[in-house]
Amino acid sequence: MVTAVVATAFVLVRDPYSPVAPTLLALAVAFAALGVFVALEARRPRLDRRLVLAAGAGLLALAVAVPPLQSRDLWSYAMYGRIVVHYHASPYEHVPAQWPADKWTLHVAHGWRQTPSVYGPAFTAFSAAGMAAVGRSFLAARLFFQLSAALAVVAAAWLVSRHTKSAAAVALLALNPLVIVSVVNGGHNDAIVGLAVLGGVLLAARRHPAWAGAVLAGAAMIKASAALPLLAVAFWVWHRDGRRAVIRLLATAGAIGLTGYMVTGGLDGLRPLQAAGLDFSGASVWYGPRRWLAAALRHGRAAGAAGHLARQILSTVAVALVGAVGWLLARRRLHTATPALAAGAAAFAYVLAGAYVLPWYVYWGLPALALAWRTRLTWLVAAYGAVLYLAEVPDLTANPRVNRLFVASPLQRVRSDVYLIWLPLAEALLLAILVVGSLRRRRTGRAPGYDSALLAAPLPTYPFPSGMITSPVVKRTSTGQE
Repeated sequence: MVTAVVATAFVLVRDPYSPVAPTLLALAVAFAALGVFVALEARRPRLDRRLVLAAGAGLLALAVAVPPLQSRDLWSYAMYGRIVVHYHASPYEHVPAQWPADKWTLHVAHGWRQTPSVYGPAFTAFSAAGMAAVGRSFLAARLFFQLSAALAVVAAAWLVSRHTKSAAAVALLALNPLVIVSVVNGGHNDAIVGLAVLGGVLLAARRHPAWAGAVLAGAAMIKASAALPLLAVAFWVWHRDGRRAVIRLLATAGAIGLTGYMVTGGLDGLRPLQAAGLDFSGASVWYGPRRWLAAALRHGRAAGAAGHLARQILSTVAVALVGAVGWLLARRRLHTATPALAAGAAAFAYVLAGAYVLPWYVYWGLPALALAWRTRLTWLVAAYGAVLYLAEVPDLTANPRVNRLFVASPLQRVRSDVYLIWLPLAEALLLAILVVGSLRRRRTGRAPGYDSALLAAPLPTYPFPSGMITSPVVKRTSTGQE
């Protein structure tokens, strides 16, 4: 625990324009220490979870005190809120570049000044309220979004601690460098999405489908991709409680979502998502195929037209694959006592198979999966988040401010290959393994090691047993199956 805390704190206090190698080493040490911590706690619980919460609170305080190191997204949040409050315009129809003289526009990353908001109406209202409260203070605006993320992580860690009684489960959130540096220090709204997904899971487990639908709809009204865990929870509720309960969940979620988008102009709030769907991130499994398909389509077409057509085709395929993989992964976990694994699996499907993926997206399902921290799915998601984050840590020494005659170092060339080639290949292999495994178990009708009599037994009414989130089936077997 001490190693993880010290290594993460070292990353937070470093100059972001200094060489990236010590940062990568410190992050690798922190992730390794977290992995050892979880493994030791799985074998024999030793530490009081309150000690882990206290250590995590110290890291969160440091993450809020330090300006954003690796992302400038919170300045986009601030400018979108400012467009609503100060200019009385819609951030879905206007972009920050329309006000070039505004000092807030200068804080927005260059690549996003021409982009309308891709966030849902709930977060637009939240950012507008924040900007109305902070006025013209850049410091207050930064602290508003960073504190919001920190408080969301604190709430999630407290809920996980309360329901699992496990220091390891708390550590997956409170001592995780991905959460501390990428999510909280970056002030990302993904912290609120992860908390909302966790809340929806807990409410559904306690047989409050309408409230679960409302909370999960709130997550989808921050980021539309949160509709995936919403649907996974709905399938789980249908499987356990029947048609009437799932209708209440979906009707509540649908009514809230429809109202939110009607207030913000109806389809105007969805159009930026259509354009954003054509974006591809470098570590995405689709980045290479997009370039290959664009080259294949160039016969008789201009390069720009071929590239646009390639993006449209692969974006549609990516959406279909995300839905299919999300369904396969969630379907295997409909027999569990809570929808934690189903919701986490659906969120992971987007991170693994989506066209545009960033490290902090892993947090959408991580708090829910922390409830089931002993399962292999949770460990897989946590490990994948660590690898993705290490591959995406920005190297600001490539910035002209630091190195005007930039020449790529061996480390930078290796990281570029990992980011653009090896990580997408690993994602494709992992996708294939997960899909084949899910299809094989679907044909057999049940996973190996499960007792059919136990599967037929009614599910309990309590949310989850002490210490872990698994079904009674898992608790009575020794195979380690989820």
